[in-house]
Amino acid sequence: MAIHKKIINTGHNSTLESPASPSGSTGKGESRAWKEFSKHIMTGISYMIPVLIMGGLIGALSQIIPYVFLGMSPDESIIGALNSGRYTGSSLWMLQIASIMESFGFTLFGFAIPMFAAFTANSIGGKTALAAGFIGGYVAIKPVAIPTLVNAQWATVAPVASGFLGAIVIAFVVGYFVLWLNKTIKLPHSWLAFKTTFFIPLISAILAMVLMVFIITPVGGWLNTLIKEALQAAGAAGTYFYATLLAAATAFDLGGPVNKAAGFVALGFTTEKVLPITARCLAIVIPSFGLGLSTVIDQWLVGRRVYDKQFNQIGRTAIFLGFMGISEGSIPFALERPGFVIPVYVIGAVIGALLGVSLGAVQWFPESAIWAWPLITNIPAYLIGLAAGSLFIAVTCVYYRNHLIKKGLLQVA
Repeated sequence: MAIHKKIINTGHNSTLESPASPSGSTGKGESRAWKEFSKHIMTGISYMIPVLIMGGLIGALSQIIPYVFLGMSPDESIIGALNSGRYTGSSLWMLQIASIMESFGFTLFGFAIPMFAAFTANSIGGKTALAAGFIGGYVAIKPVAIPTLVNAQWATVAPVASGFLGAIVIAFVVGYFVLWLNKTIKLPHSWLAFKTTFFIPLISAILAMVLMVFIITPVGGWLNTLIKEALQAAGAAGTYFYATLLAAATAFDLGGPVNKAAGFVALGFTTEKVLPITARCLAIVIPSFGLGLSTVIDQWLVGRRVYDKQFNQIGRTAIFLGFMGISEGSIPFALERPGFVIPVYVIGAVIGALLGVSLGAVQWFPESAIWAWPLITNIPAYLIGLAAGSLFIAVTCVYYRNHLIKKGLLQVA
């Protein structure tokens, strides 16, 4: 999946003591703070992902009906097909259903960031912070229009949305504010319901409104505009640089901290329609496809099996998991020879991602499974990138292992 479990521990848990604090308390404090921050963020993401998946599934089905079952041209929209008059009977009915599913499925995406903010705030401040977090998250994508004097007349103008960045900030502010209020305000037990269901939610919602309207939206909108302008100025070079970093970080530790950091950044960009998530989606599954493929083509490529029976079975499973958008199938290969396998599949992921992006593949929906492929613009380019990255990994691993067998450094049962 686009966000998935940590699989490989790429470092030690111990924290180095800094010279300024011989006891190591500063380092441990920083470690605890980062773990707490990560915990709250991942809680919010874990509640957001089901919304994205539901929206993606319904959205994908809405595209499969017209473009696969009815054979419509990719250049034609569903509404355009309905208005063309070419479809009648069951075909017209299917198009109407597809239109409803398209509208409903992609509407669900609008709830992703508010859900993230709500449950991140809930993770910090409890259920009392849930509503204010949701409100702040919604305003992050749908900013409140502010009365502005335009040509000597007042008009409501919607500012640039603060997006994912604004949702993160308001979720943490609201969460810790509610946590502080719950600890500070002491009322008799008979007033507990009033405190938790009315007073604190009201105060926190007002705080969310004030901060979002006057501070977070202006600053976050300015930053988003700055990022968009910088990417536009960089042109293709900026796109390829972003794709390279995203693919390498995604593939590196198969769901570990580097992968999570990359996913966190990419998810923010794609939900705000700043940058597509194509490179990440390719990099999630290329290692599984490539390493799985190496167990299939080894005998054909070098005339012998370079994996034992157990790995041959694992390879088939890895390919299946790749179609499901899961990178866990790569883990046994990475654990066996990490010094060689990890760099190879990182390079393969970068090759595939860059090729797919350069050929015009564009994916906004954060999911790598096969059922999300109908949502990809220029699917042939996507598949070419996927095949190229996977083949690089497969061929490289087969020849490397064959070399080890010839040198007597590897035994295959």
